[in-house]
Amino acid sequence: MKIALSTGCLYENPLSDVFKIASAAGFDGIELLVDNLKCNIPVSDLKKLSNKYDVPVISIHSPFVICDGWGNFWERITKSITLAKSLPVQLVNFHPPRGMLYYHRLNNELSRHIEDYKGYIKNSSIVLTIENLPCPEHLRIIPLIDRFFPLLIDNTYQIVEFAIENDIYVTFDTTHIGTTGSDILDSYHIFKERIANIHLSDYDGERQHLLPGKGYLPLKKLLSQLKSDNYSGVMTLETNPVAMDAENISNATRNAKQCLSYIRKAIEDLKIERL
Repeated sequence: MKIALSTGCLYENPLSDVFKIASAAGFDGIELLVDNLKCNIPVSDLKKLSNKYDVPVISIHSPFVICDGWGNFWERITKSITLAKSLPVQLVNFHPPRGMLYYHRLNNELSRHIEDYKGYIKNSSIVLTIENLPCPEHLRIIPLIDRFFPLLIDNTYQIVEFAIENDIYVTFDTTHIGTTGSDILDSYHIFKERIANIHLSDYDGERQHLLPGKGYLPLKKLLSQLKSDNYSGVMTLETNPVAMDAENISNATRNAKQCLSYIRKAIEDLKIERL
């Protein structure tokens, strides 16, 4: 298992800060979340930063916002794959278009594009993953909506079915599962055969993407289960910048170290229990 630090944890910071913190904390690499602040950084600059700090880019997160020069939603995924080939990187993740998986008749459009992407990554080692989405905040407060419109709240089954039907993999986001009200361990068992990347963060019922241990999600149990299952994919720390205290590099570095320690200790505790 490789443990990466997402650039999303330090969204507004220079990319050099992320590499520096990842190196100081001891992460195996970073996940590059392409956004409107980091969408036009030359590949040569990325390689220089990677070499300087001895921290590889492990995965690319395709933009889910409009980025200058990156085109429409479908073109942004294509450009992410091109970037992955150039670095090179072995995993590209994307969010499904909002609403598309809620209506089965629209799946064909996404499936057609997936076939194009698979053709583009053929003869490479790149794995393509689709990420489970959170329950939109404005829907969580509507009484009984989960009873009458369950797919608006929890897209877990549809994401897994889509991944299986289209022969791609999944990025399993723990906070996003938390917003649906589902148990992350139950959801993990639904997803696990298709998981290639895990976005790890905590959730307290209101705030998303908290530092592990700062919410109520059973992340230690999940990590223990991953160890028991010999999970060999990517584990990506993906917190929000406020939780990371990204404006203060010293504090952000300390928080990154503590998060990495949290992950590794949960895995090591399982080893001790087995002795």
